[in-house]
Amino acid sequence: MTESPLPTLSARPGQLASLDALAAIPEEDIWLASQKSARTRRAYKQDVAHFMRTLGIATPEQLRQVDHRAVIAWERIMREQEGAAASTVRRRLAALSSLFKHLVRHGSAGRNPVVDVQRPSINREEGSTAAFSKAQARRLLDAPPAGTVAGLRDRAILSVGLQVGL
Repeated sequence: MTESPLPTLSARPGQLASLDALAAIPEEDIWLASQKSARTRRAYKQDVAHFMRTLGIATPEQLRQVDHRAVIAWERIMREQEGAAASTVRRRLAALSSLFKHLVRHGSAGRNPVVDVQRPSINREEGSTAAFSKAQARRLLDAPPAGTVAGLRDRAILSVGLQVGL
């Protein structure tokens, strides 16, 4: 994918590029330019480039011939050899799937090979931020002396802190 995918001006200022010049733009570049945010464009560009680099794909024509076996191999390389996190693998697969969805929609590819690939699951039930266990919280609350005003104050502060997150 090239750096400036969409030429809009011809040699004369204010005139749109010729239809031939527009038709020569690879569909992959049009897909990338259509992403809404610069952050998404940058991440998706890196993700697709990683796919192509990992599998030795050099041209858009080679990319369009990819099948689900290549995507599965890439996913396995990311997990087993590179040790990529599940969220990274999911994002990269999403980028590739988005590209192929665009290519299929515009007739540049026959089907989306990423659809057949199982994506790694992500734990959405429980946060990954370190937290106190109930036993640790109990020990912390029992640490201040119970018979003093300072101890009562400290226990109250710790109790509120543990409830809202220290």
